[in-house]
Parts: sequence; structure tokens; C-alpha cells
Amino acid sequence: MQEAKFDGETIDLNVMGRSMDVHIAAPAGRGPHPAVLLMFHRGGLDACTAHYFKEFPKAGYLTIVPNFYHHCPKDVPLHDCKKFLKDNEVIAEIAASADYALSRPDLDRSRFFIAGHCMGGRLSFLGAATKPVFTAAIAYYGGGMMSHWGEGTPTPFELIKNIRCPVYGFFGDLDTNPSPADADRFEAELKHYGIPYVFHRYPKAGHGFQNPARPKGRNADEIATSDSAWATMLELMRAPNATAGRAMAQAG
Repeated sequence: MQEAKFDGETIDLNVMGRSMDVHIAAPAGRGPHPAVLLMFHRGGLDACTAHYFKEFPKAGYLTIVPNFYHHCPKDVPLHDCKKFLKDNEVIAEIAASADYALSRPDLDRSRFFIAGHCMGGRLSFLGAATKPVFTAAIAYYGGGMMSHWGEGTPTPFELIKNIRCPVYGFFGDLDTNPSPADADRFEAELKHYGIPYVFHRYPKAGHGFQNPARPKGRNADEIATSDSAWATMLELMRAPNATAGRAMAQAG
């Protein structure tokens, strides 16, 4: 996959002595706007990420996308840049991006979300566990939750206990990473630590059901699932605070 075109504002943040580009798309109006710190999937700044970089602002959300692949050699395909990531560096990059977002006068600090698909779902858990500033964490089929990227940092699964906001998860029952059994483990861990959550599971959906640019394409069931999950997510994001999240978790 090739890097897509990202319209909007681009800034550079210095993180751990390196410059990281961050892409920003604002909805119409002066704001302040609710905001999403969007974690990209393995494909990086590709057509899938570009799609949600447009769709979140259409829904009224200031959207901030850090380029975690900023240090990846230019001759490495986007899909292979993941191997250059280390959790300790990504944690610092998420924190710097969140601090930048919170410094903006057009951001509504009471509605600041972290969200992502696949690898980005993993990073949503990681960011929520290490930077307690988010209204909720949104994870679409977060894969690799039990794996380390580099040494010296617990896995995102091991860090779940540190999350201080509701978690909204969306999973396909035909997925293998995460599998339904993996989603069960995430749910049990959230329950164990009393973290409010809402999980939605879709019996006819496989991995990447919300990726409109998925190489193998999507069938009609997965497209319908994607549309339903998007509408459900926006409804959850309209909940004003964690208390509402707890109420929904108990109802679910």
C-alpha cells in the first residue's frame, strides 16, 4: 500500500529528539470541537486512514493523526514499517500528540477520544493506559495485545489495569487476531479492574471489516457491519462522561 494524500494541517512535534509529523483535520465552525486522536493501522497513512481522517471531521470531530512511521526508512513499504515500532517510543509519541491536541483552543477537553483499528486498536489500549486524559478509548479489533514491541515495557493487555476511562470495543467473530477468545480475555480483564466498557461482537465479520480499502475486499455482510459499528460508535461517543459509560456497560 502507498501513502495517501492527507489534506488539512500538518505540524511537526519533537519527540525523544526526533521530528514526527502529525496531521490535523478540523470540522466546520470555530469550536471547541470534540476530538479524536486517531491511531492508524498497520498500513499507516494509507487509504484506510485517509478515509477516517475525512469521516471523523464530517461527524464533527477534530481529528489528529500522529505518523508513528516517521522514522521508517523511505524504501520500506508501509505495511512493513510496523517492525520499526517500539512501545516505549510510541507511548512517548502518543503523549506528545495528546498534549499538543489539548493545547488547541478549538478542542473540547471534556470530549477527547483515542481510537484505532487493528494495530491502532492495540495503540488505543496502550495510550489510554499510559496517558489518562481521554474520555474513552475506542478499539476496533485490536490485534497483538499480548505482544511486546521492544523490551522493557509491559504488553497493552498487562496495562489494561491502568485505564481510567470507558473502553468501547468492536470485534468480528470470524477474526483470528484478536480471536473471540482474545476478546473474552480483554472483557474479563476490564471487568476484573472495574473499568467501564461496552463490547460489540459481529458474527459475520472478519478482520478489517471496517477497512474500505482492504485488499481482499469486503462482502455485503461486512459492509453492513461496518456501517452499523460506525453508527454505534458515534452514539457511544455522544455519552457525556464516564458515568454514562458505566451505565451502558452495566446495561450491556
